[in-house]
Amino acid sequence: MKSLNEQIEEVMASAKSPRAKRDDLVKTGLKERDIDMLFFASRMGAKYGKKVAQLFSSYTFGVEIECFNAPRQLLLSAAYRQGLAMRSESYNHTDNRHYYKLVQDGSIRGNDPVECVSPILQGDNTGFDSLKACCDALNEIGASVNKSTGLHIHVGGNITEQQYCNTFVNYYYLESVIDTFMAPSRKDAYYASSMHNTANGRYFNPYTLLGANTFEQVGNAFRNDRYFKINCESWSRHHTIEFRLHGGTTNYEKIKMWALFCLKLVAWSAENRLSSEVTTIDNIPFLDETEKTYFKQRSSDLQRVAA
Repeated sequence: MKSLNEQIEEVMASAKSPRAKRDDLVKTGLKERDIDMLFFASRMGAKYGKKVAQLFSSYTFGVEIECFNAPRQLLLSAAYRQGLAMRSESYNHTDNRHYYKLVQDGSIRGNDPVECVSPILQGDNTGFDSLKACCDALNEIGASVNKSTGLHIHVGGNITEQQYCNTFVNYYYLESVIDTFMAPSRKDAYYASSMHNTANGRYFNPYTLLGANTFEQVGNAFRNDRYFKINCESWSRHHTIEFRLHGGTTNYEKIKMWALFCLKLVAWSAENRLSSEVTTIDNIPFLDETEKTYFKQRSSDLQRVAA
């Protein structure tokens, strides 16, 4: 009997259409997100390997969910019912791999504010299953978000210095198109400023960034100010790249898709550096068709609400 990896390799090597390959992969027992990762790995080239787990085996991610109407004791009880390890702590920046922590964030407006910080999660099903359990706990107690809340994604792992620089440059050229599927209030938020004509009085030098090849040069481009959509200061503290743009949400699908976007951007940046602005979602080079469809629908929904 063929092993799972042998079955996967046989399906991917076949001459069938992508849709037919997906159907065959489902029959092997793979989950839809694993299949998405597999097709992405296939497009990225042989250096990423053919095994599903290899795509993000070098990357981790973490999530910070800002919300209110979230009494800590109620949330701890809900997390317990979800089988999720969670603790209430004083404000700190200590990373861990074992439990979610509830800390204070003075920027959140509303009753019972809290920042729910994930442990370091692996970029595979175990990480995303844990994230879903956290969202389920938050939604069980009716946690809420508003314009004062944000969602921050940290990506870490075996990130090289050149990959780090490429990620910042690539985000610079992607910023305008990313803004189309984010809430208008996040286009130039005070704690997540734009790299393009920010009104928040922050310093940014695009010429320094676009020529950057070291951690120090990226920091110089921002004068080491962390309050931009992509944070150059989290590397020294957490050894991560932090994405601060997304508005507050407890919706698992939204968080998952944005986390996956950030992971793929960092992975793609290992070998690629844009040299001009990307203006449409269809031209984002590391997204598959399913993801492009999702973000185009988000963009359309936001435009309809704003109209």
